[in-house]
This record gives sequence, C-alpha cells and structure tokens, in this order.
Amino acid sequence: GGGGDGGVYPLTHTEMQWMQSANMGVGTGIGAVARDHRHWADRASEDALRLDRATLCAASSKPLAPPVVVTELGLLCNKEELLERLLSKSMPQHLAHVQSLRDFAEATLHPNPHYAADKAAKGGEAAEDREVPFVCPIAGTPMNGRSPFVFLRPSGRVVSERALKGVGATACPVTDVPLGEGDTVHLNPNAEQREALEQRHEERRAAAKAAKAAKGGKKAQKAAAAAAAAAAAAAA
Repeated sequence: GGGGDGGVYPLTHTEMQWMQSANMGVGTGIGAVARDHRHWADRASEDALRLDRATLCAASSKPLAPPVVVTELGLLCNKEELLERLLSKSMPQHLAHVQSLRDFAEATLHPNPHYAADKAAKGGEAAEDREVPFVCPIAGTPMNGRSPFVFLRPSGRVVSERALKGVGATACPVTDVPLGEGDTVHLNPNAEQREALEQRHEERRAAAKAAKAAKGGKKAQKAAAAAAAAAAAAAA
C-alpha cells in the first residue's frame, strides 16, 4: 500500500497510461508495478537530463542564449559564462578540458520559431513534446536531446546528424562548405564518441605545442644568426 509503510506510492494517471501503452507489466502484483514505476521514473529522469544538456549552458546551467560556443568535447556553453569561468580559473570538472580560447569555437544555432521563452512547460508534459529554443535548420528536428546533433567546425553550424547524413556528410548542409576529417563534433557525445573526441583533442593540443616549439626554434636560429652577423661586422 501507500503511505509510510514502505509500500509503493500511488501511481499518477499519466504513469499508468504510459505503462499500459508500453505494455510494461511483466507479472502481476505490487512488485511488478514497483518495477514498472522505477523503469518509468528512470526513463523520465534520462529524458530530463538529455533535455538539460541540449538546452542549458554546461558552465552555468542557465538557458543557452547566443553567443553560444561548443567545446572540443562537444559541450554547449554560453560564451560569456565560459569565458568568466576560464578567466577566474573556476572551471567545473566536466569542463576541465577547456584551458584556452583554442578549446572551444563559436556556434550558430537555429532558433525555433514556435518556441516562446515565457511559456512554462505544461505539467506532466513529456520532454520530447515540449517546444525547445533551437531546431535543425534543415530537418526541423527539435534540439531536445533525443536526436543526435553535430557541430561543423568549418561553417560553425549546428545541425542534426540526420541532415548531415542526408548530404553524405561531406559538406555543411546549410552553407555547402566542404568538411574534412575531424571537422564534425558530436554534441553531448556518448562514451564512444567522447573517447574519439578526447583523442582528437589531445592530437590537436600536441600539434599546437609542436608548432609553437618549432616557431620558437626558428626565432632562436634567426636571433643567433643576427648576433653572429653583428659580431662579424664589429670584427671587420
């Protein structure tokens, strides 16, 4: 029963509808209902988390609002709030990979014409049914965390993965700018995608460091040559 006896609390009408439509019940009795309810709660929690990741700044948890940037590991942030974190050296652990301005890029998100920020979500409304601030400019897919989206480095556009595949993933579907290897960043990536992005990030960082060292070496060589020339001129 319900109450404080440790039993199952009463399910709402929405929960019962969802369970019945999904044919979730395996077995009968309170135990089966409890399992089904936990499954529903887990699913609702996952949907809410995906929605938050797609619509809130990863640095501040505030709603995303232009200018928006995408980090090397595919996290969405409000630019000003990420810069504040970077300057104050108060970056949260999940953004520890952001150490300089090279670790993120400004992104263009397409606004959803049906979204109104002042309209609160209706009680009991599923995450996938809510209007969200941004959509894919090609497919119209809502950016609510349920469909994968990507950031395209050369054009700075954010589009759904479906729209990108629709053009063969060789060019930005909005601007037709060609795409090369490593130009596509999955937003809020899964474990496998994140691992690939981390590897690419380390490779980019190593390449930048090597280029800086090479540049420094050339400067040193030029300085040494100039000093030698000056010494030779003085001796003459």
